[in-house]
Amino acid sequence: MQEKTYPLFLIKFIFRFMKSLFSFIIGFSSVLLFVGCAGTQDGSDLEVPTNMPPICRDIDFVAQPDMREMCGVRTVRYKAYRNIPQQRYLIKPKETSIVKVRDVIELRFPNTLPIILDGPIVNEIQFNQDKRLQKIKNSYDYYELYNEGKERIRIFKMGIPTDMGTFHEFCFRVPDKVGNERTRSVAMGNRIEAMTCEDFHRLLTLNLKK
Repeated sequence: MQEKTYPLFLIKFIFRFMKSLFSFIIGFSSVLLFVGCAGTQDGSDLEVPTNMPPICRDIDFVAQPDMREMCGVRTVRYKAYRNIPQQRYLIKPKETSIVKVRDVIELRFPNTLPIILDGPIVNEIQFNQDKRLQKIKNSYDYYELYNEGKERIRIFKMGIPTDMGTFHEFCFRVPDKVGNERTRSVAMGNRIEAMTCEDFHRLLTLNLKK
């Protein structure tokens, strides 16, 4: 059988084409690897833990990527961006924060179950990397009262300003622990219940000592 031969120029062309294609694949893979490691420029693909120690909370993880591993920050794929919990701290009471997951925002106090905040505030607080480093300058008014039956009443009101220039007030009551109750909320500490601010002011007017 006669062996096929190919022109020299065709062999050189195929060799150069394969070499160029191989170089392109290597280069493209390197770009993808770099993008995957570096993350987006705005930090939207960074999952920042909601239980970070205070030393990590003021770090810009976009500008300081070397601090991510120490603080438990990781990069996630773009499809999971919407599921990343985002957090901003309030100035008072201490350690109180607002956490957003998808279209739900929760008010979180230390050692309590989260409280869901409804209404326009959901779309009026921003959680990008720049805003994450800014504490929300909220107001906080706490009262411990006693009614005529000497029962203790603990209530407080929080005023929360938003990035849209609006201001929302939320009122809460802290029930006393029940004697033999064995629930997760009791085990975690004080339970906090939402109440209308009309009821808040009514209790305040009726029971505040003059």
